[in-house]
Amino acid sequence: MKFSLPQFSRLVALLFFGILLTFAIPLLARDIQLPASRFVEVRQIRGTVTYQGRPARVGDRLTRSGQQISTGRQSSAVLAVDSGIARINVAELTTVQVQGLSIANGGRITRLSVPRGQARIQARPLTNPNSRLEISSPAGVTGVRGTEFGVGVGPGGKTGVSTLEGAVATTAKGRTVTVNGGYSSLVFPGDPPTPPKLTQENLKYELISLSAIDRNRVRLICTVDPLNLVFLNDQPLEMDKTGKIDTVLPMPANSDYRLVIRTPLGNQESHEIGSALLK
Repeated sequence: MKFSLPQFSRLVALLFFGILLTFAIPLLARDIQLPASRFVEVRQIRGTVTYQGRPARVGDRLTRSGQQISTGRQSSAVLAVDSGIARINVAELTTVQVQGLSIANGGRITRLSVPRGQARIQARPLTNPNSRLEISSPAGVTGVRGTEFGVGVGPGGKTGVSTLEGAVATTAKGRTVTVNGGYSSLVFPGDPPTPPKLTQENLKYELISLSAIDRNRVRLICTVDPLNLVFLNDQPLEMDKTGKIDTVLPMPANSDYRLVIRTPLGNQESHEIGSALLK
């Protein structure tokens, strides 16, 4: 077959255009957020909230594994999983990350992670048997099929799970417990979930001692309900399995401490510890 010069020119142009599209489309897709069938959308923002390292905006969508939002001090956010599967209220000093968003056999599989902080989830009933909603932490995985519950993840991965309505299944170290409405379970990394107990929402603490080590440091020893998260001047505190906290902290400029105790459902109470208690 012979081509005239104009025909040959057109053929070369079409070939060049095809090669250009082949390489250009993936590059453009990196910068343009194309519509996705699965997403977690930012619906509300209060205070300092970041999305992928930049200030978050209402309407931002998390669509891929590894994408996350984080809240700062005195900040919060509300997220929605596509098609109304769930609404997530994200408390201050919390990170929520996508682990997987997929569709299989007609079911929607949603896997999210809360590596730190507290989030409260309202999930509608999943009518498709192939659908799943899972919330993981460093300590375990909580599976949901329609309920309202909260998770609180402290330093080291300690995780409290409290169910308000419905039921959730919490799994760690090969053991699963069902946490029904009005009950809570606690999971420490490396341990199975504790047997569910009636939720007490105990926001009190017992101060054992507050003592000065030197001019710049103090030692705090106190006990709390181990289900809860505890923050001192916005710093999360680690505790043992009994809820005992024994930590050394910088001496604040005004010698006062603000202790915040927060439950997995997001209820909290603040306590002021003044310098008069220093020994």
